[in-house]
Amino acid sequence: MSGAPNNHSVTASQTAGDSPAALSAARRVLVAATLAFLFLAAFASSAGLRAAMLLFATAAIAVNWRDAFAQLRDQLPRGVGAAFLAWCLLATISLAWSVDPAQTRAEIKAEIVYGAMTFAVFFIAASDPARWRAWWIALVAGTVAVILVQLVQDALPFMIARHAMDGGPGPYSTHLVLVAPILFALASPQPWGRAHGAWPLAIAFALLGAAAWFTGNRIVWIAFAAQLLTGALASRWLPRNAAPGSRQFARAIALATLAIAVAFAASLIERGERNYPGQPSVTSTLERDLRPRIWSVAWEKFREAPWLGHGFGREVLADTFIPLTPASDNHPQMRHAHNIFMDIALQLGIPGLAIFVALLAALAREYALLLRAPALAPIGIMGLALIAGFVVKNQTDDFLHRHNALVFWALNAMLLGLARAPGGTAIPGEASPRPAPSASE
Repeated sequence: MSGAPNNHSVTASQTAGDSPAALSAARRVLVAATLAFLFLAAFASSAGLRAAMLLFATAAIAVNWRDAFAQLRDQLPRGVGAAFLAWCLLATISLAWSVDPAQTRAEIKAEIVYGAMTFAVFFIAASDPARWRAWWIALVAGTVAVILVQLVQDALPFMIARHAMDGGPGPYSTHLVLVAPILFALASPQPWGRAHGAWPLAIAFALLGAAAWFTGNRIVWIAFAAQLLTGALASRWLPRNAAPGSRQFARAIALATLAIAVAFAASLIERGERNYPGQPSVTSTLERDLRPRIWSVAWEKFREAPWLGHGFGREVLADTFIPLTPASDNHPQMRHAHNIFMDIALQLGIPGLAIFVALLAALAREYALLLRAPALAPIGIMGLALIAGFVVKNQTDDFLHRHNALVFWALNAMLLGLARAPGGTAIPGEASPRPAPSASE
């Protein structure tokens, strides 16, 4: 696997024996399935529909599987591909020593198989840059739809569904963090953005902050701040003439930061008045936080199996953490270590943690390299902000799980694929498209 250009793609090539009608139908199914998948991504209760869309997209790609395989082999950056493959392999073979084989087996299917399918589907489908606009609009539209459904639910005297559509404050606030970098497209230059200017981005982040406020989650604000800071720093690293409207983009980031700061301040006031009337809310929150105790128990369990871990699965040691759940206040069960790196170390030991960190580093390096190419800089900025927000958000919990994990893999695959799409990497002033830089260069 490398960053070398490839003129073959499932969307633009035709192998011997493939009829034009079959390829055209497969393309339509691929577009429809990926759009539906992204729209449904925010609905935590749509697991069956998401899986169906993923299977439809995979079947559409299989119509031209030779070119699809060639695209993965030739265009996926070596560092990302090697780390992702090692991650999947180690998680799978951990079934041999898992303390809960049934849990590990179920998680391999839900997280590894579906995660790998999602990554492959969106990397291959991104060979057509024209899909980008519809994709990010579908993702944002689904996010807004969940908010509206939840508002309707709150106004009704009966339940629309058995479970919350958004999955709860933690998962939905994580989804908002995943979506946030895509909003940069509002102020980014075309073809990756709409070049609408600073105010639309600021307004979008203000609405994002309002949605985060209703979740009651705290670290979401730090994650937003990390993403905005990453976007601001990345835009400053660009050469002066690297991206049209870079000064306007920086102004948009500043306004978005102000919008998030105001929303954060309002949420702190509201939370303090609601939960801790007459008390210093910060002190009360820290005193009641269970994480230090959870992390202490997690450290002891890690010391029992530092090299192999206890087997893949976020909740493979659930019986260890459940007793830490408070007996009152309807507190949700504590079933894992509530830190993504601790959870991975518990599951797969030091090797697993090293592989996962290497995977994140490989992704970040690819996005940083994109800043060198003027036409690809917006993709690099969005990718770096995505990694920064996801890492920060998962310091007090672990949301590399179910729909949030699939969105994380889909967005990374999509951005990497778009950066290498034929016709999508042309730099103004050059006669032909330029392949994106890769870890092999």
